[in-house]
Amino acid sequence: MITSLLFFPEKDIVERPEDYGLKAEDVYPVTEDGVKLHGWYLPAKEATGALLFLHGNAGNISGRLHKAKGWVERGVSVLLLDYRGYGLSEGQIQTGEDIVRDARSGLEWLWHTHSWPMNKIILCGESLGSYPATRLAVEHKTAGLVLEAPFTAFSELAVVHYPALPKMLVTAMLKDFSFDNLGLIHKIKTPVFIMHGTADATCPYEMGKKLFEAAPEPKSFFSVPDAGHNNLPECAGADYWEKPIGFMKA
Repeated sequence: MITSLLFFPEKDIVERPEDYGLKAEDVYPVTEDGVKLHGWYLPAKEATGALLFLHGNAGNISGRLHKAKGWVERGVSVLLLDYRGYGLSEGQIQTGEDIVRDARSGLEWLWHTHSWPMNKIILCGESLGSYPATRLAVEHKTAGLVLEAPFTAFSELAVVHYPALPKMLVTAMLKDFSFDNLGLIHKIKTPVFIMHGTADATCPYEMGKKLFEAAPEPKSFFSVPDAGHNNLPECAGADYWEKPIGFMKA
């Protein structure tokens, strides 16, 4: 019941890389617990680095191609990875650790199979994806961590959306899905760039600011005026890609 309230996977592929003029390699990382996932590796010409994109809780990677295209055009290869149960990936999410295992398999694919060194890999977490991305940034020192519309913790997010429920009940219900970014971010080993829309009604803007304040240096925060939860590229324009890339280069 809890997973059905938290995750909204889509199996249908609504768009494909060729629709955006992108070349793609179908990849199938296998997680440490034996689940075969699916992703698209989108190589950039004369790539200077690679980005692991970990998406939010709805849809699948086919709805994130417009975001990946901007990175590829700027010389960053992208691995779009679907969690178990999403898109063409097998299995289903049963605990919060499952998406961490999934994300870890994507990073290991870039590192071992495609031979990208850690200092050339950017971790990018969109909404829900901010948690597995942050976990990986604790485990490894990578080129950078980009968090898009992140939250402090699922328990705090649940209180925002279901204020009538007692906080103790919410905490108990989400014991396997705490996704505590705030409790982790001070441990990260990599530069962090956070972007958040000021009109985000799903993950409040204040959560992004709170995470930024708790993060170690070097760090940068990109506030996108009037942007909601799902329209940051449209509202930010080219800065959606160029600001984090500029920060990483600096």
